[in-house]
Amino acid sequence: MLRRALRLVHSPTREWAAIAAEASSAAHALFRYVLPLSAVPAVAWTLGLAVFGADLGFRGEVARPSPEQILGAGIATFTGSVLSVFALAAAFFLVAPLYDAPREWGRAFKVAAYGTTPVWLAGVLLVMPLLAIVELVALMHCCYLYYCGLQAIAGVKRSGAAECVAIALFLMTFASILVGGLIGLLAS
Repeated sequence: MLRRALRLVHSPTREWAAIAAEASSAAHALFRYVLPLSAVPAVAWTLGLAVFGADLGFRGEVARPSPEQILGAGIATFTGSVLSVFALAAAFFLVAPLYDAPREWGRAFKVAAYGTTPVWLAGVLLVMPLLAIVELVALMHCCYLYYCGLQAIAGVKRSGAAECVAIALFLMTFASILVGGLIGLLAS
């Protein structure tokens, strides 16, 4: 798993070709890749909150969350990470036919799962909550991995891959905001 993650970051074209040649399923990617790597930012964030607290950004004030809040933040980070892969896979699944690619859940899930690797690896930096901004750089690399993965795995032509990534990310973001708003509404 770690070798694959590092190869995806270092030489994505070659690794996407290897993934395409495998007969593994979306369930295999979920249990052997997504779940373990989703734990990286969750554990780092939990440790960071426990050790450093939460910087409120107001005149250097730091909040000291309770153990329950820290554990809740870790669980929320893990759950959000896993659900984001499913949401992005659903978006790739929905838009694939617009780019003359087959609508196949397994392919869409693999692109979302393996393409998210840089964010998970950079998640180790969440031990120091102020370093969360570095996740933006990792997200940019994810966009490139999605671009390459859509071509190698999902069958999207090179000319439409960047647009497909952009539309899928927009759909995922919109769905996340909508679901978050509904949860917030129900919780109040």
